[in-house]
Amino acid sequence: MRDHTCAHAGTVPERASRTPRRRPLAHRVLHFLGRRGLRTPLAVLLIATVSTACADLSNGATRKAPDGTTQVTIGKAVDTVGFTTVDVAQEKGYFAKEGVSAKQELLGGSSTAFAALQSGSVQFVTASSTALLSAKTKHVPLQAVTSLDYGVSLQLAASKSWTKAHHLSPKQPLKTVMRGLTGGTLGVVSTTDLTYYHYLMKQAGVDQDQFKTIVIKTQAAALAAVQHGQIDAFLVSPPNSYFAQSQGQAQIIATLHSVPALKNMTYDVLVTSATYAKAHPDVVKSVATAMARADNTMAQDPESVLDVEREHYPKMSDDVLLQSLKYVTFAPDGKMTPDGWRAVREQAEASDVPDASSVNVDENQGTWSNDYIVTGRLHASGSGSASPSGSGH
Repeated sequence: MRDHTCAHAGTVPERASRTPRRRPLAHRVLHFLGRRGLRTPLAVLLIATVSTACADLSNGATRKAPDGTTQVTIGKAVDTVGFTTVDVAQEKGYFAKEGVSAKQELLGGSSTAFAALQSGSVQFVTASSTALLSAKTKHVPLQAVTSLDYGVSLQLAASKSWTKAHHLSPKQPLKTVMRGLTGGTLGVVSTTDLTYYHYLMKQAGVDQDQFKTIVIKTQAAALAAVQHGQIDAFLVSPPNSYFAQSQGQAQIIATLHSVPALKNMTYDVLVTSATYAKAHPDVVKSVATAMARADNTMAQDPESVLDVEREHYPKMSDDVLLQSLKYVTFAPDGKMTPDGWRAVREQAEASDVPDASSVNVDENQGTWSNDYIVTGRLHASGSGSASPSGSGH
């Protein structure tokens, strides 16, 4: 009998059932940490340790759908336009052409996403390279197999009241903006946010103890928190950043795209576990190739995916969605580069991530690989299935 506590560790149920169920162990640990203000980047180590005991039960198995395609689940660390590559690959039929049927789950940050990946309740996650590198410092066996976009797309948004009271403007240097936020309360949605806050604080020459931080589960909740005065500022990705500004909820006062060291850095990536990649290389190739194809479509013809974005973000205008699609720099052919990953490590070192320098960011050394993207299939115009052969029941 399958151990459901292990199988579903880290997942987020869409709706409560009539009969209360005991939360998965990894979920309960995250809840415990969050209530005590201990949900930090180090949480990924604890959650991974809890989940690893279950990994062998699920990472080695995949299932077939009635139509013969291989079923996979892709978890999203947060909800951003960069991660809607999953939606585009699904709606445009790129997964189907690769012989895969994919479903997606929105998870509560990268720590939860990596816990779900380690437990086998999802086979892939979309997350930031920064979060992955932090996990690699703890020797968590995960690797990036596709680049979704490069250049840090995070934007710093602040409440209008704080912006007005402290005379902040997007025209000011980023260091000036960070100094103007001292004494404020910052919203933290994921470990990635916390890492970049530390990076920006260090660049501005201000101490971490000059700020308060509050852990918030989603970017949508952060928008509500800033609107109601619970936080003064937060790091947010498009389209939520542009939507918040268009609704008068907050003002974008800085963009990390403007930081030269972060402009060409590998950023959003598709991640899988080393165990799953070894057991099912053909499935990983199919998913990585479909996602890379979505990258190309979103980069070359953003208007063609507006229908997908509208369905995913029904409350947002076409202007907000198109602005977001054009702001994010989607990776050509989903490929990563050594320079892009070295920039990730340098940023982590500058953010005082412990042991960041110990992570090997050379290609095919355990952190990332382009080998799962099949270029020949990537540019194929046919609609036939690639029928991954490395999957089992």
